[in-house]
Amino acid sequence: MISVRARTSPQGVASVAGTLVLTGVAVAFAVSGALSVPAVGGLVALVIGVLGLALFGARLVVAAGRAVSGRPVLEVDEHGVCLPAAWPWSRARDRRLSWPDVASVVVWNETLPRGRMRSVRYVAFLPTEERAAEAGAVPGVELLALHLEDVPGTATPHWSTALPPRATVPPEAVLEEVRRLGGVRIVDAGSR
Repeated sequence: MISVRARTSPQGVASVAGTLVLTGVAVAFAVSGALSVPAVGGLVALVIGVLGLALFGARLVVAAGRAVSGRPVLEVDEHGVCLPAAWPWSRARDRRLSWPDVASVVVWNETLPRGRMRSVRYVAFLPTEERAAEAGAVPGVELLALHLEDVPGTATPHWSTALPPRATVPPEAVLEEVRRLGGVRIVDAGSR
């Protein structure tokens, strides 16, 4: 079994730090507003501070939780593939696809302009038409744009995920495990 996890990245740490600063600013607004509550300005600062505390506090919990949860982004085993739900969602929301339901696997790179241009590797497990209909998964424009007309399966993003650049398992090892366990066709859409 291969379990792909994302290592904590500098961007993740920066996100948590930035959200922590914004949460501190919201606390300052709420405290200064509470101390000046009879005044209209104090009431406005209190409302803004409480709303900011709720918004940024929730974002801080989610960002910090994802950074330390260690939940995998992809699991490949002898039964099939599992795309675990992101933290804080329950593992009951995991998306699973057994090997008999996988028609093919498509991998591609997408360049994201976040700060510096970086390429992110994606993998999509295309289900058989029967399994896609059963799950209510519809074709997605993300995969249809890759021109996969000759690739078996339904081009739906429902069973696709990004393989993080700082993953615990390299993409090549994941694809080798898919070949070994699933015996399905793997298509590199980036080379098409």
